[in-house]
Amino acid sequence: MPAAYRGVLFDLFGTLIGVDAERLPVLQLGDGHVRTTVGGLGDLVAECVPGVTLEEFARALLAVSHEMAEARATAHVELPSRERFRRALERLGSTTATLGEAAVALSRAHMRMIVASTVFPPAHAALLAAARAGHRVGVVTNFDDTGAAYDILARHGILEALDTVVVSEALGLRKPHPAVIRTGVRGLGLSADEVLFVGDTFAEDVAGAHAAGVAAAWLDPEARGIPAGATPPRHVVRSLADLHPILAAAAR
Repeated sequence: MPAAYRGVLFDLFGTLIGVDAERLPVLQLGDGHVRTTVGGLGDLVAECVPGVTLEEFARALLAVSHEMAEARATAHVELPSRERFRRALERLGSTTATLGEAAVALSRAHMRMIVASTVFPPAHAALLAAARAGHRVGVVTNFDDTGAAYDILARHGILEALDTVVVSEALGLRKPHPAVIRTGVRGLGLSADEVLFVGDTFAEDVAGAHAAGVAAAWLDPEARGIPAGATPPRHVVRSLADLHPILAAAAR
């Protein structure tokens, strides 16, 4: 019989929420074009680093992003979005007294475009409502801007359905560090064995749930399968809709 879950914690991006890349601006990089928020930062970049092209800024930001991603893969530390932009500006030679303010301005503009590009499919809304009907519900997400995460939740009417929200930037740690999901469990006012964590990233979501002693439901839409040698999650589903019978049985 399924475990008697009293609470459900959802990952945000790739699980509850998707991103429609067609809503992002277009940026020319070399001979090609990409959809990226940097395409909408032209005026701010010109103001913050005069003489630097948008393509040069994009490449500096990408290099910094790779460096930060490599560091957090082992330390599981989450730095704020504004730090990524500050490092990119510094990389381009900006040493002005307003460097921190410029990084904040660029980060906020970037996040506004991210928020505007998010989508909340009707099937996901239906699953969230079903989960809410019989369980305490929360969101635990790896994201480098807490304010933008709340903006996304409010934009799609999700925030009012939640008992707790945990954003990695606010903790300074990110999944799979067990503290992130454990914080969500405490926010629900439940014990680890009463909670199901739902996420789409095996190395972060499933591994983080295991580390926190929480059952995991892995969203595997492309049927990639469990990585070789990895500990299987309690459930594997192809879509969030597949959770309906799991949650209904667990609530009985």
